[in-house]
Amino acid sequence: MRVVLDTNVLLVSIGRQSPFRPIFDALLQQRLTLVVSTRILLEYEEIIGQRNGPAVAHNVLQALGNLRNVSRH
Repeated sequence: MRVVLDTNVLLVSIGRQSPFRPIFDALLQQRLTLVVSTRILLEYEEIIGQRNGPAVAHNVLQALGNLRNVSRH
């Protein structure tokens, strides 16, 4: 399934104890294909960085960049 994740959805799904973690896990397990643009990635980085710090934002973007199931458009 191809999805575009709203920044807030991604933000609430990255926490290990989050009830929304199955969304992020499905992405990591390649059960979803995430469709993103450079603009979306920049928004992810900005918002996650504000809420969780620049290191977390960097790690999340690096993880997304390493996944084969992330499609950039």
